[in-house]
Amino acid sequence: MFAVGLEQLLNESAIRLRIRSGCTLGRSEDGRALILQADNGRVVRLSDYVSHYDAAIDGIASGATLAELRDSVVASGGEWHAIALLDHVGVLCRTGFVEYPLVEDGTQYAVVVPQWASFVPSLASRTPPIEDRLQRFACVRRSGDAWLVESPLCGARLVLADLSALDAPLVRRALAAAGFLQDARAENDSHQEALKLWEFQDLLFHTHQRRGWHRDMLGADFPFVGEIDPPPAERPRWPGERIELPRAAVDSGREAFASVLERRRTVRRFDDSRPISVRELGALLDRSARIRSARVVPVASPSGQSALFEITKRPYPSAGACHELEIYPVVARCADLARGVYHYDASHHSLVRISANDADVSRVVADAKRASSDEANPQIILAIAARFARVMWKYRSIGYGNILRNTGVLYQTFYLAATELGLSACGIGTGDSALFARITGLDPHVEGTVGECIIGRPLRSDV
Repeated sequence: MFAVGLEQLLNESAIRLRIRSGCTLGRSEDGRALILQADNGRVVRLSDYVSHYDAAIDGIASGATLAELRDSVVASGGEWHAIALLDHVGVLCRTGFVEYPLVEDGTQYAVVVPQWASFVPSLASRTPPIEDRLQRFACVRRSGDAWLVESPLCGARLVLADLSALDAPLVRRALAAAGFLQDARAENDSHQEALKLWEFQDLLFHTHQRRGWHRDMLGADFPFVGEIDPPPAERPRWPGERIELPRAAVDSGREAFASVLERRRTVRRFDDSRPISVRELGALLDRSARIRSARVVPVASPSGQSALFEITKRPYPSAGACHELEIYPVVARCADLARGVYHYDASHHSLVRISANDADVSRVVADAKRASSDEANPQIILAIAARFARVMWKYRSIGYGNILRNTGVLYQTFYLAATELGLSACGIGTGDSALFARITGLDPHVEGTVGECIIGRPLRSDV
């Protein structure tokens, strides 16, 4: 599916090689070294500068075949320098600074952009028949003015100016060689059994959360500094009357942590005769989610632009101290709190009721019960919503993954706090984000639910 070296490209006249857009190849300031200046500011020293490379440097900038690059150095400095240049080109390829235009009869049909360090493009020996379609993990999507063809199973993506290029024989040969096409005559292979277990979106998501399978920006790059203002650490307050919550008792929390861990259980049965109280809800939220402090830190993008980013300190850790999660208690039964939907103000440790009709509250409760195998009669459901921009303003590729990680951390914090306080918790794996959006009126791409946890008082027999 992919080659192990550049040697095969020496005979491929339709595959060219050039430096990735935004990067430059040339001499260092002191003129002594051949360097690459990457688009993220990184500088890679390749070798001492040799004047025999000049024609090849120009060729790599505009796009040339590997044979043309080699021949230009042979003509200027001989075979030894040509071999050295190919070694330097190999370094560029392995570090991801090279792309490969597919050109035939003066027409560029596509650009092959490696995503795996080991990937070198090639062409199938024949044009695949039209019956050989894209394999099921492949996707075609827009990116700016171009179209991308990619798959988590393939070591490169193809960039097309027009989708009609997919039918070009040259492009189909490249797709087949890279593994994008499913041979209609091949029923099974050794890898298919494992792939049957994966759904399209899961495999695509998984491979983009880890290094090694793609070359997109990944990590805390602050890509929107100077373009979009950083979202505040604290969510703007919901309007309405504020219900102050009690804090956890000062004499609680003396049980050994190992004991709390040992006692922690997922409980799906609750005592309807003794619903949870506001005092207990307040203690739980105090233990698990109340904002302890806030401060502002300076941040900078790779391009050098700076901004101020607000962060908070809470009982549970959060990737990059973003703390994007908001808690919306949906009350079914509470000893001294009306049935309905509330927002938890983590800064002021209080609740604000959100207007919601009882039918929608019943739907949330019914969904939670169904998600817990119809065992639970939920007393309070803590709907966990994410303010997505808090994380995605800072991170690329792993933004949503970090939100899910943070949600899991908050689940465990709810579990441990509930156990210590004599309550029970049941995290649930599904929830209706569309229903939450309808109840709150929030744009689901700005703030939407990513998890739910049922809280209540356990039956005495389960304690």
